[in-house]
Formats: sequence, C-alpha cells, structure tokens
Amino acid sequence: MFRQSYHKMLLAGLAFWLMTQAAVAQSNNFLYIQSENSQPYYLQLKGNNYSSNAKGYLLIPQLNNGDYSVVIGFAGDQYPENTYSFTVENKPKGYSLKLTSEGEWILKDMVSMEEIRGIPSGYVPTKSAGRQVQKLMEKVSEAGIDQVYRIRNGAKADTVTLFISTTPEPAVRKKLSKQ
Repeated sequence: MFRQSYHKMLLAGLAFWLMTQAAVAQSNNFLYIQSENSQPYYLQLKGNNYSSNAKGYLLIPQLNNGDYSVVIGFAGDQYPENTYSFTVENKPKGYSLKLTSEGEWILKDMVSMEEIRGIPSGYVPTKSAGRQVQKLMEKVSEAGIDQVYRIRNGAKADTVTLFISTTPEPAVRKKLSKQ
C-alpha cells in the first residue's frame, strides 16, 4: 500500500514537473519586429496596443503557442492598416517589416524568409484569401453591355473593363441578312 502511494506521488510529481516545463517553454516565446527603414509603427494584438520605438523596433514578450492576427499601422495614416496572421510554436518569431516597390508592407520571417502579405483593414474576403473578383459597374445600352471588374490577387488589384456588343459586326450582319 505504501508502495502504491509512493508511485502515485512520484507520477503526480512527474506530471507537475512536465506541466511546469511546458509553461516555462511557452512563456519564452516572443514576437520581434523591426521595420526595414526605421519607420515607427503601431501594432494591435488581442485588444492591446503596442508602439515601436522611434527606430522601428518592437518586442512583445511571453506569447503562448497558437495562431495570432496582428494589425499594423502607421502614425498619421501614412499607409493603410493591414492585418497579418502567423503561428507561434515553441520558439520566438522575428520579422522584418518591409515596404515593397509596389508600396505594400509585408512581414518577412528572419529565419525562414517567408513573406506574409497583409490584408487591408476593411477588406473581407468572400471565400479564400486568393483571387477575388468584384463587379464595380454595369451599364446596358443599345450598343451593348459595359462592365467593370476589380480583380484582387493577394495584395495586388487590377481593374478590367469589358464590353459585350449587342450589335453584330458588319461582316456578321451581311452573313445574317443573306440567310
């Protein structure tokens, strides 16, 4: 009986030690972001607001493992706010905040070099974060139908104008009138 109690206490002690080690390991996770051109910024994470220092460096300690979404913006609305998503798993995360030649801010992982593109605030994807098509305008006239679409592929967007004629081409009209 003493032996069973001893083993139960030993197992309970081992389980407590393992849980403590897991908690300590999780609290060692942190998020580090530095802007490429020393541009100061602010970051919103789980209802908390953080500001980088004047040189564009920010450190957020004691992150638990899991998925995170952060909003990054700049003072004076110099650039639009963007939401970035990433996962923390048993190690710190370090990113460089870079401005692309297209004027888009991205997070570049300092270890894997993976680039995370932000989703502009107010943008709600309908199905996937991939290609999105939005009809901006449609005008019907006797000559045909004018349509304008905005096509978003990631952070890039193009405008496409389409005209569908309701009157056949002259050569087609001649063929139709002969039949």
